Amino acid sequence: MKRKICFVVLAAVIVPLFATRSTAEDKTDHVRKLQERYTISLELEFRKKKPNTFQRAISVLDWGPNGYASGFLVGDGLVMTAYHVVSGQLNSAKRAMLGFGADDELKVTIYVNGCQANVVKVDESADLALLTVCRTPKATRAPAVQTKPNKDEKLFLIARPHGDRIFSEGNFCGAYSFRGQQYWSAKIDPRDGYSGSPVYNQKAELIGIFSGYDWSQKLALISPGARAQKLLEDYVANPKG
Repeated sequence: MKRKICFVVLAAVIVPLFATRSTAEDKTDHVRKLQERYTISLELEFRKKKPNTFQRAISVLDWGPNGYASGFLVGDGLVMTAYHVVSGQLNSAKRAMLGFGADDELKVTIYVNGCQANVVKVDESADLALLTVCRTPKATRAPAVQTKPNKDEKLFLIARPHGDRIFSEGNFCGAYSFRGQQYWSAKIDPRDGYSGSPVYNQKAELIGIFSGYDWSQKLALISPGARAQKLLEDYVANPKG
């Protein structure tokens, strides 16, 4: 009889634990489905600003995109991404991979769904860029922003490099200074093409935009959502400025 009572008590303890885990997973899945439709793939075509005679001759050939990143919709025809994605400022490893020299000045053309995008406003210090694009869903709203994330708060990154759909989980760590710039930091493993991806909490609030990674501390660098919100508001208030 005692064994039966113990079994019933144990079952009563275990069942709520499974229920809690299921609820958390459902919440995560809800956030992903709610926000992933707003995340888009950026196709990038890097070229030299000052090509030599031979390079100009072959430039008429359409080689297509040679780089990819992510961005996300923040309004009708408006996409937010990382500034370094659209600036042409590649690191030495990627330059070598694409056949460029360390001192080559590069320009980049951005495409979204085959349509060329235009950079309309940037915040270099926050590593943010706002683009105008075509062929995107209408009636897109700017995401709600969480300006004060909590320590160890669960986060979700949604990326679309090369058109792939990638969903990565992590935890918020806190404010972080890196090379003279201020970021949020998080425990999120890096991957090529993550730059420009939105990072949300479990309430589908924007924490910020994936900017880079500090390999020495194994921390993801996230440009705060408040900076992205300000960049968008400034553009909406003065679209021709």
